[in-house]
Amino acid sequence: MTSAKSIFISYRRRTSIDITGRVYDRLARHFGEDSVFKDVDSIPFGVNFRNHLEREVSLCPVLLAVIDPDWLAVADDRGRPKLANPADWVRIEIETALQRDRLVIPVLVGGATLPEESALPEGLKALAYRQSAQVRCDPDFHRDLDRLIHRVEGVFSSLAATTSAPSNLIDELAAAIATATQTTHAPAAPTLGRRRWLRLMGLGLVGGGSALALQRRVPALQALTTGDIYRSVPGLATLPDRLHQAVGQLEEPEALTTPEAPPEEPEPEEPALPRQYIYESVSVDEFGLGVAQVKFSTPAHQELWLDGPGGSVALPLVSIAGGQFVQGAPETEPGHDPAQPDQAIVAVEPFWLGTQPITQGQWRAVARLPKVNRDLEANPAHFTGDVLPVEQVSWLEAVEFCDRLSRFAENRGEDLPSTQTAQTAQTALRRFRLPTEAEWEYACRAKTTTPFHTGQTLTTDLANYDGTQPYRQEPVGKFRGMTMPVGIFGKANDFGLYDMHGNVLEWCAPGDGGPPKDDWRVVRGGSWQSPPQDCRSAYRAGFKADTRSNQIGFRIVGEVG
Repeated sequence: MTSAKSIFISYRRRTSIDITGRVYDRLARHFGEDSVFKDVDSIPFGVNFRNHLEREVSLCPVLLAVIDPDWLAVADDRGRPKLANPADWVRIEIETALQRDRLVIPVLVGGATLPEESALPEGLKALAYRQSAQVRCDPDFHRDLDRLIHRVEGVFSSLAATTSAPSNLIDELAAAIATATQTTHAPAAPTLGRRRWLRLMGLGLVGGGSALALQRRVPALQALTTGDIYRSVPGLATLPDRLHQAVGQLEEPEALTTPEAPPEEPEPEEPALPRQYIYESVSVDEFGLGVAQVKFSTPAHQELWLDGPGGSVALPLVSIAGGQFVQGAPETEPGHDPAQPDQAIVAVEPFWLGTQPITQGQWRAVARLPKVNRDLEANPAHFTGDVLPVEQVSWLEAVEFCDRLSRFAENRGEDLPSTQTAQTAQTALRRFRLPTEAEWEYACRAKTTTPFHTGQTLTTDLANYDGTQPYRQEPVGKFRGMTMPVGIFGKANDFGLYDMHGNVLEWCAPGDGGPPKDDWRVVRGGSWQSPPQDCRSAYRAGFKADTRSNQIGFRIVGEVG
């Protein structure tokens, strides 16, 4: 089975054969029987079943792991859990897909729930963090399958959009490297100039269309072995010697030129490009399925460096362009609170904002600075870890954090340890404070008007919140019961900001940033314990300024000059 649209179904015959049969029939009718692999009966007699299963799984972009309520407990004839056996077929199938970074979808049937990481063997622990799909019995069966098929179709569409026919063997190898595991321990390779790559093309190894792609992968090519290539593109096992020989020849110009050839002129050095802040954002539909993924790059960023107890600590900020937006939620938005202010058009000036909530490592570094108005405890958080967001800090303590950082910047003057590019402001950030509500919501929305910057809904693959009660029609998600490392989900919004939904609520400055009128302060964004409706871009809640909670943290605004 080598179809580009291939689905591998992993299941337990003993406990889920009936429902899996129905799932197979629906998928086979939609994608074709040649595109769905289900039964071990199709394994040829006499072959190594492990090798065969690994090969079949590696050829499938999608693996559906059917999990029923007894999936973990199924035992062999001696009463031992089958999953504990490295030779168990189900374990081999799922481990292979996870190792090759295929799309692994846990399909929960019969009311099953996704297993906890601690209940899984080492090679399957990553399964606990894959977004699951629920498949119920009638009358919901076909609706659930429609949702699953829609998700799988999205994978195949993205593959079709990014896959093109290679022009020659090396182009095929370059395409394979893009999808194969790229772990390499090779030393850094020297940069190869344009002339040397033209020579490599002259050897008949590199097609013109793949020279740039290969140049970017020189370390991976130099570290390739026959086994690596065979796993990526069967039949190309003779290429490593040719490639290593060719790369070696590039370092020996006399082997490629005749004595009469004029000496090469030194290639001019290319001007250094500004250091870029690179991030990705994603949008999902009401089913929680990805509909768009965009990669951004901007030089408008700064990193403030502080001395922490364990060494230097970076505090990254990104420039937010000003503009107008509609603040608040429409009455039709699920979760809208009629007691909240009506929608209004608000203008926001440009500002700098932390790309993530303040971490415990950053907090400790600032807590060591001289006191301005009040003492700061070095380790206030309930959940501990340097890259976890700091929590259990009051609004007053968050303001003290900003005041200490501001005084530090003023005292250091132009010596403030800040890395900047030519495209950023000409002077370093000098004053730090909490964002106003308008700044926070404007930054969270990042030009979107949907309930979340991710679109119509949110999933626990994208944020840390209580996902056990879906917001729209997305699958049931996780409740992790604690904070998570900042930025762990790897997707920012379009402004380059992480964790704007969930993880910790974030303190905001009162009103327009002026003096407070009472003891109440606003928090935004939702926390690890919040349901999805309380993680919306427009959601707001109030707490007393001296409140400490393991759900509340903050991020900071930086001002220039």
